[in-house]
Amino acid sequence: MTLPIFNLCETLVYLHETSTVETFGKVGPEMTILQVNYFLAATAGGSLTQAADELGVAQPTVSEQIRKLEQSLGVVLFARAKQGLTLTEAGQHFLPYARRVAQEYEDAMASVTGIRDRIEGTVSFGMFNSGQHVLAGLVPAFRTMYPNIHVRVIGANSAQVADMVRSNRLEAGVVALPIEARGLTIGDALWSCEAAYFHTESDATAAPVPVANLTLRPMVLAESGWSQLDPTRRQLNDRAQKLGLSLTPDVEVETPAGALAVAATGLAGTVVSAPVAEALGYGKTLHSVSLDPPLIETFAIITRDPWSLSPGTKAMIELVEEHMSKLHDEYQPG
Repeated sequence: MTLPIFNLCETLVYLHETSTVETFGKVGPEMTILQVNYFLAATAGGSLTQAADELGVAQPTVSEQIRKLEQSLGVVLFARAKQGLTLTEAGQHFLPYARRVAQEYEDAMASVTGIRDRIEGTVSFGMFNSGQHVLAGLVPAFRTMYPNIHVRVIGANSAQVADMVRSNRLEAGVVALPIEARGLTIGDALWSCEAAYFHTESDATAAPVPVANLTLRPMVLAESGWSQLDPTRRQLNDRAQKLGLSLTPDVEVETPAGALAVAATGLAGTVVSAPVAEALGYGKTLHSVSLDPPLIETFAIITRDPWSLSPGTKAMIELVEEHMSKLHDEYQPG
């Protein structure tokens, strides 16, 4: 691994100016942290053999890396003799800087150890609006497993979560489909559930409801700020448009929980995911029935670049997949 050396400007100028063209000519490729460490081992051991034993590599390997380092710097760092190695003037000048570079490299590596090992850091994760209800156990489970990782969950419309992932404000999120795929990697479907029609009156839910009937009934629908992009609203609108109809709700609210609360007053019916209604306790206070044909919501993980996800986000995705697998087993679309 190549490590840029930022603190050696004066040293490199000195070394380059005192080098001999006959020995090296043009300065070679940039130095690497491996070469710096081999230089330090050779300095401490006083010989290439001793350095090789300390590093656990072959002596020619140490010799070759030091030769490349000297070529990179354009100077001889060691005077070689049968008795061992002795630092040249250039080597003596280079030594304290090499030690500093090696220490800073170790510090840099150590600085990300906690994040790499999933013991510290922050996870920012997006979730469809009603995810906080059907995935209520997700965050407590994550914090139990990783108590020192801070969790920031953004609950929003699936289209909004997709925009935040696309613009790199979030690493990943779980959303309802379909969404615009531009700039995103969409994972396999993790869970499908049915969105049902809910009403206070049993007569209104006596038989599956076609979308044509919805256009004639008082309706309250969620996702008021994203009505044109919300996946469920898009499915409803597409069905209506194919019949030459327009589905215009009488009331629009932001969340499914809000839509169910309005429906519970008897003012209007609503279309909401059945598991969400059950999680909020409306399965016992509202009557429900499938649409005709049934409206199925599908959920998946989205990322901007799956290859650059932080370890904490990967851990969150693994846990989401586990929880949604349980939801899949519990709620099968009818």
